[in-house]
Amino acid sequence: MPDPMALPPAFRPGPSLASAPGQVWSYAGFWWRVLAWLVDWMVLAAAEFGLGIVTGLRHVGLTIDKDDQSVRQVSDIAYTSFHYSPSAWHLHGGGLSLLGLILTIGYFVLMESSHWQATVGKRVCKLRVTDLDGRRISIPRALGRYLGKFVSAFILGIGFLMVGWTRRKQGLHDVMADTLVMHLRPNDIFAFQPPPML
Repeated sequence: MPDPMALPPAFRPGPSLASAPGQVWSYAGFWWRVLAWLVDWMVLAAAEFGLGIVTGLRHVGLTIDKDDQSVRQVSDIAYTSFHYSPSAWHLHGGGLSLLGLILTIGYFVLMESSHWQATVGKRVCKLRVTDLDGRRISIPRALGRYLGKFVSAFILGIGFLMVGWTRRKQGLHDVMADTLVMHLRPNDIFAFQPPPML
């Protein structure tokens, strides 16, 4: 039976894996993935804001007619209450919600199934999404992984917290889609450094 902590074949040392000297691949930890998510959140928030302005579904004017003020206040309260992240289901008209959802799904699915194997946030953090053998994932698998995040979130976020204690640092959505998130890190980051000889 193979060791579950062993790296996928594509990430084992050898001529097939091109990595910089002094760096190794390992399973991506919880906090690296949170940092990547924060970067992606900023990218998507900026993109959704720009999309809303371009399509006219979001207003940036400072003047509001008296007749429209109460409607706008209710809309803003609903938007603020439900729009805690770009990937959330929220209530701010129908058009912007739908466009935001399509943008978010397309971003994660297309980026993680691309030759980058990562979103912008994962790329910045040197993370890569792979199948269990370390290969690039397909669009259907990337979509399944994304939809699995709703299950991870639905059970009080425990599906995301699983990254902290599973042996290959998989969230529930990773287990459901048979995916891994790999991290390129310095080889000696946790290496023991003996004290200098006096």
